Amino acid sequence: MSPKKSSQDAPTGNADYQWASFDAEAYFQHYYGEPHPDDDRVIRCAVEAIKRAPPLETALDIVDVGTGPNLIPLFCALPRAARLTAWEYAESNVAWLETEIASDTMRPQWQHFWSVTREAYGNEAALPANPMPDLRAKARIHQGSVFALPERTWDAATMFFCAESITERHDEFEAACAAFARCVKPGGALIAAFLVRSAGYVVADRPFPVLSLTPDTIETAFAAHADGVQAELIGIVEREIRSGYSGFIFLTGIAR
Repeated sequence: MSPKKSSQDAPTGNADYQWASFDAEAYFQHYYGEPHPDDDRVIRCAVEAIKRAPPLETALDIVDVGTGPNLIPLFCALPRAARLTAWEYAESNVAWLETEIASDTMRPQWQHFWSVTREAYGNEAALPANPMPDLRAKARIHQGSVFALPERTWDAATMFFCAESITERHDEFEAACAAFARCVKPGGALIAAFLVRSAGYVVADRPFPVLSLTPDTIETAFAAHADGVQAELIGIVEREIRSGYSGFIFLTGIAR
């Protein structure tokens, strides 16, 4: 059972939640069952950043950290990737990803998000109508914690809505961001999106944590680990679009 807490309880940490029983399909249906324009904005932001990832005109070894039940990060990275690693902690999410990637039949949602990805890369990329064979050839799914990422391993890294949505503790958030930044070779691209103004999210009636962040909070977390850090507020609205989501902060930087 996920923790139930009052407003006076101490912040809960990553270990307080039962990630092994995370309902991957319920998460997918709630967050991506009906594509939203903000999903498309995340894709366009990510693709533009990945297209600029150094070294240019070179296929990269890319990791996505905390992939969850979501192919969007893999779609965004796929055209630039020589190899692509989905680094995911929850056993249920790993199994879900394996099943999704093994299928040649894309759900309508994936068809939409891949179409947005192809459009963002432009006609010159000549991307196929079905990315799944290429994804199977390049991608591997690794079960592991963000806190256990190896250092200086990949050419570039992405992380979408992970570090802030696994804990309520700022020290754990900062440790997750540091591990993410350090997993990339010096000079490699760091590309991430973070939830903003969220008090948590609910999956299959289980509450999960989210930290309340600002661009300054995120830039501070990365200041010791990356150069050229930029964090931009995007799509902020007063009311939640989905549970725990009312906009995002998009970050780019270069690993030291």
